[in-house]
Amino acid sequence: MNRIILSILAILFTFQMSGQMFPLSDHYVVNALAINPAYAGCQDALSLTASYRDQWAGFSDAPKSYILSVHTPVFNDRVGLGLLVENNSIGIFKETTILGNYAYRMELHGGKLALGLGFGFTVYNTAWNKLIAADANDIQLMNNPASTVLPAFSLGTYYYTKKYFIGISMPLFLSHELDKSTGKYKIDNNFSGSNYFFTTGYEVGISPQVKFLPSVLIKYHPDNTIQIDYNAQINLKDRIWLGIGYRNKDILIGMLQCQLNYQIRMAYSYDYDFGSIGKYMNGSHEIVLNYIFKFERKVIGPRQF
Repeated sequence: MNRIILSILAILFTFQMSGQMFPLSDHYVVNALAINPAYAGCQDALSLTASYRDQWAGFSDAPKSYILSVHTPVFNDRVGLGLLVENNSIGIFKETTILGNYAYRMELHGGKLALGLGFGFTVYNTAWNKLIAADANDIQLMNNPASTVLPAFSLGTYYYTKKYFIGISMPLFLSHELDKSTGKYKIDNNFSGSNYFFTTGYEVGISPQVKFLPSVLIKYHPDNTIQIDYNAQINLKDRIWLGIGYRNKDILIGMLQCQLNYQIRMAYSYDYDFGSIGKYMNGSHEIVLNYIFKFERKVIGPRQF
């Protein structure tokens, strides 16, 4: 039954889709390059981040996401360069996006303002042969391509200081839709199919060893309900972060981060859905690993954002 429900949702989603799939992420503070190209270089070092998300555990063929990003500041910190590789799947649908990221950074009011652009392509693969059709001549299946390559672009801006950050972005904004009569995708600049992201957070010092970081992620899509993630984390000695979050779709999030040393940070989160669909699955899991190869300058401790 779970597999049937998921397959129906996935097919309906794809036929209506006008842009790329965009996965959820609980750790948008740690892996901000996944949603904002302006983040390239903001960790002041060569940084590598890998993440895996298992959405709706318990459903067969449920959404899964793999993200690998690497970025670094160059040219006296004026420029940030990055590479983002992302693979998402749900049911018979899979897509892989590869983006180069460029950010121009400037000093502004005690912080840094970065303007970013992501550019690359997305490969779409659909395993239509895994579907059992009641009508083998169904035009919906006959005219759909098994594999397609389309250009992909992202835009964003990111401002940060030692205490807070603000980001606005349009990841993978180039919209497209399937022409059912020809079986080919057509590209347009219809921004009604784009995702708009706003992120912000502020770090408050409670004591020399304890800090508090509340943060918010707002995701807006013209055709969907606004999604808001409210997160709050306690930072203990810049070593352990304990956090809790709430997503305005009846989802409670538990988060844990560990700074193993100056170079390695690990993060884990678990999403519990206490809505009507929650009884059919075992929640969602996300794991993130961040590795800093070297610091370009002396720093007090690892950067949080």
